[in-house]
Amino acid sequence: MDSGRILLALQERDKWRDRRTRLEDRLHTVQARKRFLQRKLDAVRRKVARLEEVAAGLKDGRVPWEHAYGTHDHVRR
Repeated sequence: MDSGRILLALQERDKWRDRRTRLEDRLHTVQARKRFLQRKLDAVRRKVARLEEVAAGLKDGRVPWEHAYGTHDHVRR
C-alpha cells in the first residue's frame, strides 16, 4: 500500500469516528429531553386527573376542602 491510500484510510476512519461521536452526543441530548418531557407529561396527567375528580365531585355536590380533595370531602346539605 502506498502512503497516500493509508493516509486517506486514516482520514476516513477519523471522519466516521467524529460523526459517530456527534451522533451519540445528539442521541444522549434527545434522550435527556425525552425524559424531561415525560416527567412534565406525567405531572400534567396527574393534574388533569385531579381536576377531573374535582369536577366530578362538584357535579355530585361535593366541595373540595383545603386542596386535599378526595381525602377530606365535604357534602353540601
